[in-house]
Parts: sequence; C-alpha cells; structure tokens
Amino acid sequence: MRVVSAIPLVVVALGTLAPRVLTAQDPQIAAALDLERQGRPREAAERFADVLGRDPTQTIALLGMERTLQATGEVERIFPFLTRAFAARADEAIAHAIELRALSTLGRDSEITAAAEQWIAVAPESTEPYREWAFLIAQGGDLGAARTILLQGQAAIGGAALQPELAQLAVAAGQWVNAARHWHAAAVATPSFIGAAGLSLSQAHDEQRPAVLQVLLGELGDTTARRIAADVLVGWGRPGEAWALLDANLPAAPAAAIDLLRRFADRARQVGTPEGARARGYAYERIADLQGGVAGQRARIEAARAFAEAGDRPAAERLLGVIARDPATAPPGTGEALVALIGLMADAGRAADAERRLDQWRSAIPESDQEQLRRRVARAWAREGNFARVDTLLGPDSTVEASALRGWVALFRGNMAEAVERFRDAGPFVGSRDEATRRTVAAALAQRLNVESAPAVGAAFLALERGDTAAAIGTFAEAAKALPATEGRGDVLAFAGQLALRRTDARARALFEASLAADSTGPAAPVAELGLAELAWRSGDAATAQRRLAQLILAHPESAVVPEARRLLDRVRGAVPNS
Repeated sequence: MRVVSAIPLVVVALGTLAPRVLTAQDPQIAAALDLERQGRPREAAERFADVLGRDPTQTIALLGMERTLQATGEVERIFPFLTRAFAARADEAIAHAIELRALSTLGRDSEITAAAEQWIAVAPESTEPYREWAFLIAQGGDLGAARTILLQGQAAIGGAALQPELAQLAVAAGQWVNAARHWHAAAVATPSFIGAAGLSLSQAHDEQRPAVLQVLLGELGDTTARRIAADVLVGWGRPGEAWALLDANLPAAPAAAIDLLRRFADRARQVGTPEGARARGYAYERIADLQGGVAGQRARIEAARAFAEAGDRPAAERLLGVIARDPATAPPGTGEALVALIGLMADAGRAADAERRLDQWRSAIPESDQEQLRRRVARAWAREGNFARVDTLLGPDSTVEASALRGWVALFRGNMAEAVERFRDAGPFVGSRDEATRRTVAAALAQRLNVESAPAVGAAFLALERGDTAAAIGTFAEAAKALPATEGRGDVLAFAGQLALRRTDARARALFEASLAADSTGPAAPVAELGLAELAWRSGDAATAQRRLAQLILAHPESAVVPEARRLLDRVRGAVPNS
C-alpha cells in the first residue's frame, strides 16, 4: 500500500499547474463540463476526447479527461491522449503534469523519474517539472527526496528558482530555520514574497520562534530579512515590535512602501488588541504622509479611527483636527472616525469638549450616530454631576436607551423610586450584557431600600460610575447607617462588601459581617455568606469556607448565588481531607 501524507503547507506552494487558458467557448467543452456536473463522467470523457481529437493540447479538455478517467477508474486511458499532446508540443506543461499524476495514481513510481526527466529535457529553463515532481514525492511522504529534487532544479536553473517551494517544504518538515533562509532568498529576488514569507514563518511553534528571529535579524540581517521579521512579529501578536522594525526599514520608493504598509495594517487589524490598533494607526499615518491628496486624507481617517480604537485620544484628535475644520469637504469615512473620537472624549470625562465637537462636526456624522453620541455625551455630563445638562441633551428622547440613562441619573440623584421605574421602562436588553447586569443589580438594590430618596446611596453610585471604587465603598458603608436594618442596610453593606472583595480591599470582611448582623435572613444574607466563604478560602481556611457554603446552600436554596456557592464548594472540598 502506498502511503500518502497530508502536507497542507507544501500543497500551497507546490500545487498543480494552473492551466494557461480557461475558456469553455467550444460547445463540445461546454457540453462535457455540463455532463461532468451531472455526474455522468463516461459521457463527459467522450466529449473531451472529441475535443482532443481536434486539438491535442486543449487545456480544459486535457484536465477534464484526467478528472473523468479518475472518476471512472480508467486512468490508464489517459496516456494515448498525452502522447498526442507531446507530439503536438513537446514541452506542453499541463500534459507532462498529468502524466506524473497518472503514473503516481497507478503506482508506477519507477516510471515517474524518467517521465520527469523527459519533461526537464524539453523544458530545461522551467521550474514546473521540478515543482510538480517534488509535489508528488512530498505527497507520498518522502520530504527528503522532494527537497533533493527541488535543490537539483535550483542548481540547474540558478538564481532564486524554487526557493519558495524549498521554504514551504522546510516548514512541512518543521525545519523553521531553513524555511527562513529559503524565504529570505525568495524575497530578495522577488520582494512580493515578503508577505508569503511572513504568513508562513508566523506559524512557527513558540519554541522555534527565537531561532527564526535570530536567523532573520542576526544571521541574515539585511533590509529584506528585517521586513520579513516585521511581518512575522505582527503574526505572532507583537505589533509594537513589528512596527518599530518595519518603520525603520521601509523602501525608499513610495509605491513599494505603501504596499508594505497596507499589508502591515491589515495584519495588525487581525491582532485585535489596542497595541494592534495603535500599530495600524502608525502605518496609516505613514501612508497618508506618502500619498497626499484625497488618498492621503482617507489614510489619515483610517489612522485616526485606529488610534481611537486603541484608546489613544490625543493621536486621533491630532489627525482629525485638520480634516474636521471643514466637515463639508471631509473625505468618506470621516464620520466614523469622528464618532470614535467623540466617544473617547466622553469616556475620558471631557463632556464639554465632546459636546462642542459633536456640535462642530454634526454635518459629517450620520444622524443615527448623532443620537447615540448625544446619549454618550449626556452620560459623561452625568458622571460630572451636571444632571441639568443631561436633561437638556436628552430632551424629548423616548428611546429605551434614554430611559436607561435617565434611570442612572435618577439613581445618582438619590431618587430610588424613579430609578427603579426608569430601569423597568428600559428593560433588560439595552446596552451590553455587562451594562444590563449593572443596571439590574442597581435596580434591585434601589428597590430593596423601600424609600423614595436616598441621596447618600446615590452619591456612592456616582463615585462608582466615576471609577472611584474605594470612595464608593466608604460612601456605601456610611449611607447604610441611615437605613433600616431589614430594609436596605444589609443589602447596601453586602453590595459594598462585594466591591471590596473584587479589589481585595481589607474592608470586605467587616462589611459582610455587618450585613449579616443587620439582616441574617434577607436577600443579602447569602451574598454576605458567600463573600465570607470566599475570604476564608483565599486565606487558606478551607474548613471554614466549606462550613459557610454548606450553611448558605441549606438556608437559602432559592438564592441566585447558590450556583456560584456550589461551584466554590466543589473547589473547596478538593482541599479538605475527609473526616
């Protein structure tokens, strides 16, 4: 039995020859292809045979005959057609490739070498015979013999012939250092191979990566090798290093530099991290400098959008400042970048700047985005405590998004009843999952207080919104003192304890214990018990953690925290010896 290995990397580079002509205008060819599609290979073969009777080298017919005879198990019948093709044109590449494949399929391996050498004799300057021959041998699993064939071809033809194929063969064999050397040789001769080299070498396993970089940046070390290394590094998720390397090694010719930069930007986009977005921004900014005019403006927009995605507001604002002075003449794509930038300003707490820019650039921003940005700016004003400005910006907005924001504003003002009502109007599906969860938790806590107003609790939520969790914890703890023990005090203390637990704040234990002391049977009690169990587990007291979790599950079987308690109990039991 012949062994055929799956070698996908080799297939990429050493695949079968592409036909020179792919036209099916001949009615006989069209009819044959239609019969083939219908699953009637014998009839299709007859039509292909008719075409080859008139034109022995007709590409589509030769390939069609190969396929149909494979389908019927009559591969042997292909040889007379190939003989006539060789008589008409001795160096017909498609016919020679079909001959090699047919011999391989029939297991006549001893004849493959002679057939390949005959092809080489009639086409001594062509890489195709070596490529097809090596491909067949590699498919059979003998990578060493395939490499020998390619090296033979490389020596015969000279230059960088077959270097890409040698590189891919080295990759298939796991010889990453050799692959880097071959890809480098290919790219020196043909710079367009830099991209293929980067894609191929970026598949190197972690333990091979230092050696690959050493070859590219140390042993080889020229401009081509550094450009390949940049492509490889971005493929490894290291776009910052990649950009520094590429930026220092760009071609002097603008067109060549732009091609490399665009490829780099596309690769950096796939990284999907802020660092990748920032590197993409640098690349597009360099493209803008090289292009100028409208094309340069569009590249500058792409750069600004990338910097905005990376969270680099100053860079995005710097690039957009000039463009946005006259929104009416701004190039396509400006609106999306402006949306991202205004959103960054709002999220950074620059409500006034964000609102000013929104007004200034309104004509360049789609109306649907204007509505979303207005609410985002309103949220920024809410974080600053300027609730009147929020009311003005929202105006008559009756969307569920606006209801959700009005609920937060009511909460920050301490209007608990209104907050619950607004959150209920918004529903559970507005915004991201995280936002919906935060809104649900806040509404539940506000409802438990059973009061119209609790300004101190509102102030604590506002501190939390501003990102000052430490201050929020203290404010919640202080606000709890004014609440009835079983109508909100335990709930607020447990909520503050959860915040402290997440940030490893030493106040967590006292807050959970105070919550249980205030209300040991209410909805907050299992939350506090779970928190204390988590603290015990973290401190190494697995026995106490197990006892608290078991008590929680028995005493509060309907609590929403029971599934989490069970998961923690499973972990704890693994650390507690059986008694």
